[in-house]
Amino acid sequence: MFWLYEEELPAGVGSEAFGAGHLMYLAFFLALTLCCAHVYKKLDSGRRKRADRILSAAVFFFALCAYGITALLGHFSRYALPLHVCSLMFFLAPVHARTAGARPGSFAEKLHGFLGAALFHPGLLGALSALLFPDWLDCPFWHYLSISAFLAHGLLLVYGASLLVGIAEAKDQRGLFLRDLKSSALFLSVGALVMFFFDRATGTNYWFMAGPSSGSPFTGIYARSGYGGYLLAYILTALAVTALWYGLRYALFVCGRGTAKLK
Repeated sequence: MFWLYEEELPAGVGSEAFGAGHLMYLAFFLALTLCCAHVYKKLDSGRRKRADRILSAAVFFFALCAYGITALLGHFSRYALPLHVCSLMFFLAPVHARTAGARPGSFAEKLHGFLGAALFHPGLLGALSALLFPDWLDCPFWHYLSISAFLAHGLLLVYGASLLVGIAEAKDQRGLFLRDLKSSALFLSVGALVMFFFDRATGTNYWFMAGPSSGSPFTGIYARSGYGGYLLAYILTALAVTALWYGLRYALFVCGRGTAKLK
C-alpha cells in the first residue's frame, strides 16, 4: 500500500486531521524551526550559507521524491505538475540559497532578494497552511506521498526561520520592507494571472484559480455566488492575509526593531 497512488488506495485508510500522527508532525517541525532559528543566529555568514544550501537541498530532495515516484508509477500528469505555490517554493528555495552573497547590483543579487520575498510570503504562509490543513490526508501517514509532503513542507517552514533571522538583522528595515512588499505583490499578481489562463487552457486548478478545493471555506461562496463571487472573495482574502502578514512584520521589524525581538 506504500506505493499505491491516491486514487488506488482503499477507502478508510487515510489519516485524521489533528489526530495523534498529525500533531506529532506539527510538534516536531515547530520544535525544529525554533531550534534552527536559535542555532542560525549564532552562525557566521559562511556557515549560514552552507546551512541554507543543505536545508534547501533537503526540501528539493523530498519534493523530488514525491514527483519522481509518482512519475515512475505512471501517474504523473498535468494535474500533478509542481505549479502550486508550495511546489514552486520547493524548487526556488535552492536557487535562493545559491544566490546568497552575490555581487551587489548583479542580477543574482536581485534574484536572491525577489525569491526571498516570495519565500517569505506566500511561501512561508503556504507551507504553514499546508501543514495545518494538509490535502494529502486521504493517504496514511506512512504513505510515500504523506511522508514526502510533510518533510518538504516542514523543512520549508524551517527554512523560513533563516529568512526571519535575516530580516531581523537587516540595517535598513524600512527599505527592505518596501522592497519585499513590492516583490511579493509582483509574484502573487503575475503568478495568479498566469495560473488563471493556464487553468482555463488545461482544465486544471493550480493556485485554485478555477474554483475552490474540496473542503475549502470558499465552497459555500462558490455555491451561492458562482465563480465571480468566489474569485472576488478569494482575491479579497489574499489581500487581507498579505496586509496582515506584512502589517505584523512592519510592527515587529520596522517599528519594533526586530533584532531586539529575536535576541
